[in-house]
Amino acid sequence: MRFSEAAALDKKLILVTGKGGIGKTAVTGALGAYSAGLGRKTLMVEMSHRDQLAPLFGRDPVGHEETKVAPGLSCINLNPAENFREYITKYLGQRRLYDTIFSNRVVKSFINTIPGFSEIMMLGRLFYTCELASAPRHDLVLFDGFASGHFLSLMTTPDAILTTRLGGPLTTETERVKAFLKDKNKVGIWYVMTPEPLVVAETLDFLPRLHKESPAALMGVIINRSWEGLTPSESGNAQVDEFVRTRRERATAAMAEFYKRWRELPDEISSLPVIAIRDYGALAEPMTPELAGEWLGETR
Repeated sequence: MRFSEAAALDKKLILVTGKGGIGKTAVTGALGAYSAGLGRKTLMVEMSHRDQLAPLFGRDPVGHEETKVAPGLSCINLNPAENFREYITKYLGQRRLYDTIFSNRVVKSFINTIPGFSEIMMLGRLFYTCELASAPRHDLVLFDGFASGHFLSLMTTPDAILTTRLGGPLTTETERVKAFLKDKNKVGIWYVMTPEPLVVAETLDFLPRLHKESPAALMGVIINRSWEGLTPSESGNAQVDEFVRTRRERATAAMAEFYKRWRELPDEISSLPVIAIRDYGALAEPMTPELAGEWLGETR
């Protein structure tokens, strides 16, 4: 299936996840560049120890500050402590409360002490950015999510908070966040994988769990580094050509196994789109809408 045929960006919030090391950050960057190239005001969000999205566009790390990295495209690397401060001062409008009670040391201790607190603050920030922020308003927010196991834990955080029956503003806002995530018209998940036997097996085992436990709905699967449609190398270097041939054959066999087992999954999963994007190797230049479209298999 072609990328544009899958309504791949037809949401307010798209969450991208997959096994670690399969290129989900590069895919997030490509989705962001492609969306901005369509004229949609797009924000890419990550919560990582170091910025990974801005450098894809030839920019320095941006940290916890929404920063334009290309026409119509911005990114931010959320910081848990800053998220908490903004929740108290901007969302609840209690700057004096924050300044009086909390210090940086207290905030860090508070965040680290309560299980799931950092995660629900992050989900709350995504909800606020998509639904409540007065400016800037974005047509699409892309979250470069955690690796699959951590991501599923993130998705189940609202239920974990609600089962504590704490009451008060935290419970009220958690209910609002969960309702937003469950809205299939606004929120969806793209799962990124690669055509490798172990990744295929883990993906097919994981997706039913994600479908069952996550409030946000799975939109489909993006197969990165598929080698689909690429011809064998004829570089004139026997070792290079053999490497390319072997890798292409292995990827083709893994994809065949994936499609076979994919059709055996429940209809609500197997009916979703699967998009294979080619392996172009390392990105030798900053991401652009044209490069993203080529990588995603679209012509502009």
